[in-house]
Amino acid sequence: MPIRMSGMASGLDTDAVIKELMSAQSLKKTNLEGKKEKLSWTKEKWSEMNTKLYSFYTDKLSPLKLQGSYQTKKATSSDETKVKVSTSSAVAGSYSVSVDKLASAEYVTGADIKDKGYTKDTLLTDTGMSSGQTITIKNGKDLENVTSITIDSDTTIEEFVDRLKEAGLNANFDTKSGRFFIAAKDTGEDNKFTIESDALEGEGLENLGLKNITEDMAKNGITANNSGEMAIVGASDASIKLNGAIINSGSNTIQINGLTLDLIGTTNADGIKLTVSNDVDTTYDKIKDFVKSYNELVTEMYEKYNAPSAKGYSMLTSEQKEAMTDDQVKLWEDKIKDSLLRRDDTLNSLMTAFRTAMQKTVTIDGESFSLSSFGIVTGDYTERGLLHIEGDADDPQYLDKTNKLKSMLESDPEKVSKALSGIMDNFYDTLSNKMSASPLSSALTFYNDKQMKTQVDNYEKQIKKWETKLQDIEDRYYKQFSAMEKAMANLQNQQSQLAGFFG
Repeated sequence: MPIRMSGMASGLDTDAVIKELMSAQSLKKTNLEGKKEKLSWTKEKWSEMNTKLYSFYTDKLSPLKLQGSYQTKKATSSDETKVKVSTSSAVAGSYSVSVDKLASAEYVTGADIKDKGYTKDTLLTDTGMSSGQTITIKNGKDLENVTSITIDSDTTIEEFVDRLKEAGLNANFDTKSGRFFIAAKDTGEDNKFTIESDALEGEGLENLGLKNITEDMAKNGITANNSGEMAIVGASDASIKLNGAIINSGSNTIQINGLTLDLIGTTNADGIKLTVSNDVDTTYDKIKDFVKSYNELVTEMYEKYNAPSAKGYSMLTSEQKEAMTDDQVKLWEDKIKDSLLRRDDTLNSLMTAFRTAMQKTVTIDGESFSLSSFGIVTGDYTERGLLHIEGDADDPQYLDKTNKLKSMLESDPEKVSKALSGIMDNFYDTLSNKMSASPLSSALTFYNDKQMKTQVDNYEKQIKKWETKLQDIEDRYYKQFSAMEKAMANLQNQQSQLAGFFG
């Protein structure tokens, strides 16, 4: 920035004079900055509103356009200490199930070798195992996965455990109890495993408190006869009878015909009873949650559309902000921000779309249905289309009415699902159309975001042009005052010379 020496001849505060002149010239740029900031605030307000609308569209409305959302099932077990049950699509009715056997994972507990004092760093050759022997691990369905471990003079107990883990087993050597613990990662006969060594007797796995674990042991297990001996729990599949049919599974969680059974314990031959029925309460709560979200959105849109006017509240300039406290600036700007969507045409169009969609009817099997057919009604005109569920316990205005919605969900869930899904589908399509991409808006957007961005960009371009223009004007003023100062200095020089000439 150039250093300017001003007012030397005239005695004027040139900087102050030019500042006042530029203040008037800057008014156009200041107005543009205010318009840009106000439009940015409006865009931000719409972005927040759009997020709420889109969340309602995807999370609340979208599921209810599917008939399955109104046909939620619940399942109960007569003995949850034996079998727990859940369902989303099973046919309503009663089921009999008996649990003959639970699925188990193969589990090996090594013999107690605590007295040998082995640690994880102990070399296997120091335990009596022979160097060069091969230990073969087989696991997976039909024991198809094969891993070989060759023992050398540097192999430690910890390295042996790591190789077992790499082979797909859970393994650990517990130095405190002096035992190996080895197990399959999953239950069922398809996850059994074998561990066998090719060493001579006395130089193999027995030195670690283990034995060669054969396929027969992997399936049937072995029981320790004395304290401290090795024991094996064999891998087994679960076996149940569901309505008389035998079903085997490698897992204790069985999914069949829309039911999910979690097996916990075995039962007697008579078994237990499972019951599947329509879950009226869950379906009712989904609809109630939709109504609540709908009312919250409608209320917010109405409040923004009918917000108090901010007439008389212009955008603050930098100088005005400097003359106010932070709290005063915030109160002033909040007054403007709260009114930005007042009488907004896009918002009004959305409010109309909401009300119209909820008043539409659908025809099912020749019969016409609307929301009011199921006791979902609007209040008086002052509520601007808010919905109420007659007889709902949480709605004091309509609490004394008959709860037609719950009654129809219990008596004719299919009719409810067809009609309400049809109404919601129409509403969904209405909002989808509102979010269609256009030259003014992006897809999945309820407001003219493209148009607003273009307007903000235009303001920025105009502001930059004015910044350049104002700099030119300021430079011209300084040149003019500089010329004036120079002329006055010359005049003063001439006066001094004349005064000297005449004595």
